Amino acid sequence: MEKGIKIGRQEGRQEGIQIGRQEGRQEGLQEGVRKGLLKALELGLLLKFGDRGMSLYPKLGQIRDVRVLEAIVEQLKTSDSLDSLAAFYRTAIESEHSAN
Repeated sequence: MEKGIKIGRQEGRQEGIQIGRQEGRQEGLQEGVRKGLLKALELGLLLKFGDRGMSLYPKLGQIRDVRVLEAIVEQLKTSDSLDSLAAFYRTAIESEHSAN
């Protein structure tokens, strides 16, 4: 019985370690994607709207949800004004907060 308990603990530890590694990799990947999207937004805002566009960047940096950042990147491609992009940003943030 003691041997069975010992084996069960070892297997449980191994499984826990494996799960922890997987979750760590996934979180690292998500953070890498998030940082890449933020860099794309920074460059896009600067190129499209100049210094005025960079006024929106600090707010974007607070967004944790990669899907929201992806949507804003897509919107940046077609936005013809900073005001329309800012309005989209506000809507996206409201959606993010209501989902949480």
